[in-house]
Amino acid sequence: MLRANEIQPDATLVDSLLQAVDSISGMLDDAENSNECDISKVMARLEKVINKTHLEEASAQEVGTAASKATSLPGSEIPQTVPSPSPERGNISSPVSLGDATAESTTTRTQDLSETAELADLQAAMADRGKSDTGETVILEKRKDDSSRKDTVRIKLDLLNELMQLAGELVLVRNQQLLSVDKSDPQARTNLQRLNIVTSELQETIMATRMQPIGNLFGKFTRIVRDLGKKLGKQIEIEITGSEVELDNTILEALSDPLTHLVRNCCDHGIESPPDRARSGKPEVGRMVLRAYHESGQINIEITDDGKGIDPKFIRRKILEKGLKTEAELSAMGDKEITALILLPGFSTAEKLSDVSGRGVGMDVVKTSIEGLGGTLDIDSQVGRGTTIYMRLPLTLAIIPCLVVMVGEYRYAIPQVNLEELVCLYDEDVKNKIECAGGREVYRQRNQLLPMVRLEEVFKRDKRFSERVNAEIAEFHRHGQERRYLEYLNRKSEPGNEDLRFTQSLNFAVLKVGLNSFGLIVDRVIGTEEIVVKPMHPSLKSLGSYAGATVMGDGKVALIVDAMGIARHAGISLDGRAGAAAKLAAQVFTDTQTVLLFASGPEEQFAMALPLIKRIESIPVSRIEKIGGKEYITIDDVSTLVLRLDKHLNVSACEDKEEMYLILPKHCKNPFGILASRLVDTQTTSIDLNTESYKEEGLLGTAIIKDKMTLFLDIHSLIERAEPTWFPSRRAPGSGGSNRRILLVEDSPFFRQLAKKHLESEGYRVTTAENGQEGLTKINEHEFDLVVSDIQMPIMDGLAFLKNLRDGERQKSIPAIALTSLDSTADRARASEAGFNRYELKMNRDGLLTSVSELLGASETDN
Repeated sequence: MLRANEIQPDATLVDSLLQAVDSISGMLDDAENSNECDISKVMARLEKVINKTHLEEASAQEVGTAASKATSLPGSEIPQTVPSPSPERGNISSPVSLGDATAESTTTRTQDLSETAELADLQAAMADRGKSDTGETVILEKRKDDSSRKDTVRIKLDLLNELMQLAGELVLVRNQQLLSVDKSDPQARTNLQRLNIVTSELQETIMATRMQPIGNLFGKFTRIVRDLGKKLGKQIEIEITGSEVELDNTILEALSDPLTHLVRNCCDHGIESPPDRARSGKPEVGRMVLRAYHESGQINIEITDDGKGIDPKFIRRKILEKGLKTEAELSAMGDKEITALILLPGFSTAEKLSDVSGRGVGMDVVKTSIEGLGGTLDIDSQVGRGTTIYMRLPLTLAIIPCLVVMVGEYRYAIPQVNLEELVCLYDEDVKNKIECAGGREVYRQRNQLLPMVRLEEVFKRDKRFSERVNAEIAEFHRHGQERRYLEYLNRKSEPGNEDLRFTQSLNFAVLKVGLNSFGLIVDRVIGTEEIVVKPMHPSLKSLGSYAGATVMGDGKVALIVDAMGIARHAGISLDGRAGAAAKLAAQVFTDTQTVLLFASGPEEQFAMALPLIKRIESIPVSRIEKIGGKEYITIDDVSTLVLRLDKHLNVSACEDKEEMYLILPKHCKNPFGILASRLVDTQTTSIDLNTESYKEEGLLGTAIIKDKMTLFLDIHSLIERAEPTWFPSRRAPGSGGSNRRILLVEDSPFFRQLAKKHLESEGYRVTTAENGQEGLTKINEHEFDLVVSDIQMPIMDGLAFLKNLRDGERQKSIPAIALTSLDSTADRARASEAGFNRYELKMNRDGLLTSVSELLGASETDN
């Protein structure tokens, strides 16, 4: 009757049909006792609905006939249209027609029983209804013809799984043959190539038999959303895209519960009631989108709703109430990181328990389930606009490509889905490019700090790394590196070893877990190989650093590394989308600094921060040339000016040796180096410079390091004293120097002092603040011509500081420069969005002073 358009669907009719489908499903599930099922109530409800519909249609036809007759009478004033019964919108949960919604629900309820003839007829009757272009009803076939039935065959799932295991064993045999075949025999190479091709194609074909469309899972959510919307008194429609995307049947089955929990949460917590949505200016009908797509060899699933979103302030209050984080920890987090805390174990926002959601089972259960499948879960939410939940999952868990590495005498497999790139450092780069920040080793990867984990250290310790353990590991390997370098320098100073080179290497894999990355240091990289995943022995399942085991081509067992488990064991924070890199980038300039300690004369100890040093060259004194009273040396075919500290500072004379060291600084247009007679050590320490006990032009200040007063060099001031012609004045035209006032917002004492000295050297008056909140206070107290602010700061960071400044009434148009250590495109975009006019790196003095001069000059021109 629906297909013939004899009756029109409404909420009552759809409810009756769904109840009938549920009854049929229950009878089929218990076929032996199906005759005892009482379906009289269901039948009575259907008949009542159909009869009522017939009566309403007949009544409408009579009214229509009477109206048509009345319109033929002169002077009649009968309305030209008669309202027809309309469906109840409050119960509609799909953006498509109710007939289609019923078809989807029917399909979902019967998907596991589609081979039953009676149910197949019902499915065809409900789902295959359509219209031709002329408006005539199109009647589709209820059953496929006999020829199409002959193209398919039923196979037990257990038999398919066994076939998959045998294919895995064949892959292992293929790998063994690749290692053992005689490559010099042409016939053997040909046979091996054919074996490799046939095995790969067989593996792909068998894998395809296990792949199922995700629509088999998505289909049930139309019914779930409809029922929940009716139960909660909400109007919700769901849109499903990507139902044709396929993934392994094992993963598909394991996804059912987590996805159901998320969909129910969206309906209950996310989407507001119709009155609340109306007050917010939203349509009364809430919208949910369920989307699946392939990307980079993985499946991506997104669940989006246009509800109220997740309020970070509310999450913060709940976290403090439950004692899951401290106030200090939360203060250092951004809104996205705080939002991600809903994934913590023991966290729930439910004020009362219900049978829909908030039953004491938090999002941590969902996250654990997704991670157990080798996937990741992430949340993005905006208050008042809605929430999107992102999931990334592997397509299969049976046979996966891996990177095989060695640590000590043992091999390990790293899944390629977690692998971003391989990095190998050589010689002095191992010493110079592995830095220390926040008590752990880091690597500066394209101007982003990457936390480093040594796989051998993970295997040595059975407990999760604390900050103290990470600091011990970093200190141990730093001292080892320094010891090897000093040994090299001692050997090179011996007669006959002048051409000796410092050779070493370090390999690490950059692994991605969600939106966070870290470097995993290994001893050796073997290569890539397709492996068959074997489950861990039950006694070893508690080891979170392993995802399973595999048999290699030579018959030996290798353990599969779990990237997320390794990150957790090493104490790398995986909360939120920002990752650990931004935090480490702040720590490298706020908490501690790694400095080079060296000597020029016999009495003083000097220091320079390692980020200010490009490299250190060992040079023979005999190669230094004197020209016009100045000293030069050729390095990389470039004449480089040699600065002796005793020529420009009141210090003891430099000790001349046959072999000395030239320290080459960064961010200098003209090549020059500082001559050192001896390298003392590198030291990671908290720096708070004393600028009162000893003052001299060319020094930043002093600090006590290794129980000795240490002089910190101001290399830019030194070179300006030595070569004043290299540095023309950058002062803004007509600025008058001291007439221009600058607010410097920087939390690191060392870099606050450094930037202040740079600015004051150009004659500007500088006022400092330690964070954004203090900066806003200074803005309200004084008038400034320019703001220079760091990005990463406690209490209030630079982005929040400038947004508040731009939104305020006082000096909201003042020019501002972001002075930071972060240099990615995304960081620059965020700074520009916040309202910064320029973006400069902390080490680049010339860039900072040039930007200051140009902005002040532009502002004066505008005035």
